[in-house]
Amino acid sequence: MVDIVYYAPPPIKSDSLPKCVSLGVSDYSPFDLEMADMGYEVLEYDASIKSSPYPNHPRIKFFKKFVGAVESHNTTTLIQIINENKFDERAHNILQCDIEDAEWELLENIDISLLAKYFPQILFEFHNCNPDDEALTQRRLAVLAKLNEYYCPIHTHFNHNGGLLFAQNLLFSSLLEVSYLRKDLIPNNAEPLIGSATLPNLDYPNIPHYPDIPVIFG
Repeated sequence: MVDIVYYAPPPIKSDSLPKCVSLGVSDYSPFDLEMADMGYEVLEYDASIKSSPYPNHPRIKFFKKFVGAVESHNTTTLIQIINENKFDERAHNILQCDIEDAEWELLENIDISLLAKYFPQILFEFHNCNPDDEALTQRRLAVLAKLNEYYCPIHTHFNHNGGLLFAQNLLFSSLLEVSYLRKDLIPNNAEPLIGSATLPNLDYPNIPHYPDIPVIFG
């Protein structure tokens, strides 16, 4: 076990309200509520529910649309969201994406440099990361390589709902939650974590009463 050091990214100076885009909303979305209470303007997108779980919050706006690679009658794109909501690239905007496997197509069809321009921090739940499917794995790795050109993963958490895989004395899940920070905001003295770590202030089991899946960094 190694000591864990928490790094806060340097502030991005802007006079405008930072935005948090939340792709994939449910009847219980505490992340959105917490971000709004912190002062972010939260933009929720999901066509599978009727309205925001927090319809009366002054800093939460709900859009009954899915987000994908192309526009349609009930789908918008991330580029369209940026264009319609007047993003300030100097603000510490955050993107949260949990869209049930559609994240891969979204990322395959967007210029990651444009994503990095407007979102210093991004959070993704990556679905269907099955290492037994070689062709699919290579496609996934190509997307992650694109992200790694501009972002550095700063936190990883396994979701129980993706099942539990075990190989070479390591545990793994096909459903991963990964938080990224843009590379220019990573402190010069930051070092990769080595060993096994649990972060009780950040992590919580996705299935109550089940122990969290340990993450081992090498």
